[in-house]
Amino acid sequence: MTTLKFPLEYNQDGSLVTLEDGTDSFYAQLLSFSALTEPGTFPFSPEFGVFDPSFGLVNRGLFMLQASRFVPEVEIIEAEGELIEDTGTTFLRVKFKRV
Repeated sequence: MTTLKFPLEYNQDGSLVTLEDGTDSFYAQLLSFSALTEPGTFPFSPEFGVFDPSFGLVNRGLFMLQASRFVPEVEIIEAEGELIEDTGTTFLRVKFKRV
């Protein structure tokens, strides 16, 4: 099964880029959705997501809890956040392995 890559990209032939289910790229995208989604966004799964970290770091513990709950096919090895104070930009670097 394939899923669309986000943000959307196009192949040379004009088709949308997709990710194959079960690949590292697929799981990286799922984990990024968890970090970028505010809890309560999805009515059928209101607990999914991490609170908006604008001008602060992503809550590492909550992210790891959400990852283990909603993406059980991977094990988080490392999750480190960085805040660039000049711009308010936050980064979350995650290392994981498929289990």
